[in-house]
Amino acid sequence: MNFRDQGIIIAKNSFKEDSYVVTLFTEKHGLYSGVIKRGGKKSVNVLLESNLVDFFWNARLHEHLGSAKCELIRSYSSFIIQNKMKLYAFNSIVSLIKKAFCERESHNEFFPKFLYYLENLKEKKEFSFSDYIKLEIDLLAETGYRIALDRCVVTGKKHDLHYVSPKSGQAVCKGSGQEYADRLLALPQFLLNNAEPTLQEKHQAFALTSYFLNRYVIHGIVLKDRQVLIEHSVV
Repeated sequence: MNFRDQGIIIAKNSFKEDSYVVTLFTEKHGLYSGVIKRGGKKSVNVLLESNLVDFFWNARLHEHLGSAKCELIRSYSSFIIQNKMKLYAFNSIVSLIKKAFCERESHNEFFPKFLYYLENLKEKKEFSFSDYIKLEIDLLAETGYRIALDRCVVTGKKHDLHYVSPKSGQAVCKGSGQEYADRLLALPQFLLNNAEPTLQEKHQAFALTSYFLNRYVIHGIVLKDRQVLIEHSVV
């Protein structure tokens, strides 16, 4: 069995003396790993985490680990490692991908969003907190737990949205939710108006995504890479 796909390298681990096991998040096949023989300097530069590559996978049976080859399409690694916040963000979302998605399960709705995010990391000079939080929200949607912030779940209004229901993940307007504010999650306004988030809104944003990630994806497990990003984002 064999296939060809494009994918983003998210992990590389030594395997015996002459090989690596490389894990990719692929466009059509989801998370996939394969054994790649160690090569020269060119091969090392190709197999850097975050790089987009052509991925060739081959095995006698589908359930085998398989052997693989990668050819570089686009490099993002140099743009990420030069900025610690971008690096923290990449490591954080990768830790979530590994936890949220099963091996060999396609997630072709999320792949272009992840790739677009890498493009933004490359093009934007500074780390964008807003872009990162929106990607966490996209990841939740891909796992089946969509946070809907476009209208009030009670009234249907599209304005004056201030809360999110922890039950439904839908927005609640101020008038309908004020009485129950202590039971609702705060809705950071930068997610609605695309303004630069305040420090308070950053705290609110992580509280919002963390609630649903803990409930549906990571189940209270502390992901160290995500924790590092949180600690450096809200100072």
